Amino acid sequence: MSNPVQRLAQVQEQLKLPVAAPDHISTPQDAAKHWKPRQRPFDSALPVKAIFVGAGIAGIAASVLIPRKVANLSYVVYERQDAVGGTWAQNRYPGVRCDIPSHTYQLTFAPNHRWSEYYSPGPEIQSYYEHVVKQYGVDKHLRLKHDVLSAVWSEEIHQWVVKVKNLATGEVFTDTAHFFITAAGRLNVPKYPNILGLEKEFKGPVVHPAQWTEELTRSLDGKRVAIIGNGASGQQLLVNVFDKVAHIDHYVRSRQWIVPSFSPNLLSARRDVLGAHLFTEEEKQKFEKDPKAYLEYRRSIEKNFHGRFGGSVSGSEENDKIRQAYEDALWEKVDGDKTWFDRLVPAFAPGCKRPTPSAGYVEAIRSPKVDYVDDVRVTHATADGLVTSDGRERKVDVIITATGFKSGFLPLFPTIGKEGLDLSKHWAEDGPLGYPQTYFGLMAPNVPNYFGVIQANSNGAGGSYPLQAEISATYIAKVIRKVQREGYLAIYPSQAATDDFNEIITGYFDDKVIGDDCDGWWKSGFGKSRPLLMWPGTGHHRFDIVREPRWEDFVFERDEEGRRNRFAYFGNGWTEREKNGDEAVLTKYLKEVGTVDLATLHENWND
Repeated sequence: MSNPVQRLAQVQEQLKLPVAAPDHISTPQDAAKHWKPRQRPFDSALPVKAIFVGAGIAGIAASVLIPRKVANLSYVVYERQDAVGGTWAQNRYPGVRCDIPSHTYQLTFAPNHRWSEYYSPGPEIQSYYEHVVKQYGVDKHLRLKHDVLSAVWSEEIHQWVVKVKNLATGEVFTDTAHFFITAAGRLNVPKYPNILGLEKEFKGPVVHPAQWTEELTRSLDGKRVAIIGNGASGQQLLVNVFDKVAHIDHYVRSRQWIVPSFSPNLLSARRDVLGAHLFTEEEKQKFEKDPKAYLEYRRSIEKNFHGRFGGSVSGSEENDKIRQAYEDALWEKVDGDKTWFDRLVPAFAPGCKRPTPSAGYVEAIRSPKVDYVDDVRVTHATADGLVTSDGRERKVDVIITATGFKSGFLPLFPTIGKEGLDLSKHWAEDGPLGYPQTYFGLMAPNVPNYFGVIQANSNGAGGSYPLQAEISATYIAKVIRKVQREGYLAIYPSQAATDDFNEIITGYFDDKVIGDDCDGWWKSGFGKSRPLLMWPGTGHHRFDIVREPRWEDFVFERDEEGRRNRFAYFGNGWTEREKNGDEAVLTKYLKEVGTVDLATLHENWND
């Protein structure tokens, strides 16, 4: 049998990995020797490598923050699209825009003073994140049009072996890294409706909003269009193609809470101003020149995304008040028309699924130009139309399937940890678990050195999506630093800790409105099904809980030296800082008078 050194060389040759001499691999001849510390200074920043998957909001936040929080980290970011921005790069349909205020829907550390509108259009959001990537140098590590095909943890080299396809050239290659960080997104694999003949019988274009083209926009003039689905994209599309097309058949399976805005204190969009407010040049300059005023403005918006407690509880007085406010707004939208009100108002409680602020939608569907089909189901497609269960055929030129996305809480490719555990199968609806069982929405048991930036149950009820991604990235950096500093090979949460976290999730959501009778991507099915999106608590609850990792929840794997002595990483008793540092480095603990913060004093030697 070959010794460990020879075995490592064999594995490297098989995987085509670069050969790197290990610090120390014990051989049988070493057994009789007296153990001595490593003959090198202690270094808290040994070189490590990370692979990031996805350059959407979460991936960008992580790829900016983690390399700045983890010293001596090399990294690469693989993105299968031809541009950064995630959903904002993929969705280019007419009228695509965010229904969260622009000055909230941005990274906290990279504020943009020059948003054009209160609710910005998609291309502007994509452009913002493109700028962030360049501003922070992520573009040098970015590989666009690179699709990750698989990720496998190797017990032989204690690294991730990742297979990647260059979509521009067709080349398939293998990359390796100590840490695998996925931010592949939750809403990026289009889901088409199961309609007989839709693919083979219908002769016109069938398009999902996420696969829209400019050519299709130009071709809509005077056409008869079918829009299937009334989620956010379906509503936005209908409003924005309304004036171009001759007629719209709008097929609706379930109802939505159509609201003016997410909070009564936020501006409401209008049909004539879909962005709610166009910022003047004077306002933009004030944001740029008066940092204090801009901070106050940002805080005045952000506060509306915190402090929502009682409204999430089923049957609570607070939720009843929200329902009444939503109903009053809808009643006003339909001009007191009870027939339309009864057709549109949902039976489920507000908060069961994401509400849809959609300016102009209710007005458009009440027009004679729109046939609002909500009482029958589509049975099949013909060469030039759709047939419903009442036997009626409606002729159309174009079919738009605004029917959402496949579950984005599962890895999009085989992600294999210890003993062949494949998360893409293990977490699937027909898998052993049936849902993603994460630890804190960030990690998974028996999957070493693996992180999801925004995974199942990681989104606290409060704070924007970019902020949640920043909190995740900060936590991930702390875990990587622990492994790096103390010489571990791998870390992953224990099964027991993961089970306990998921029991907390079940208990927390037992009396919450998300368990009402509705479907949506926030959870796995109808009724009291598994909540997928939300953390079991508020945003600030999550911020506090994940501020410091619970190291007792983890399984640590040491290298050969570490197994012989857990403090092997001490080295020879010296530090790199003392070996190479100047007087400023060696005396960083001394601060200017009046600048010492006793609450954080001596907590971070990088300060």
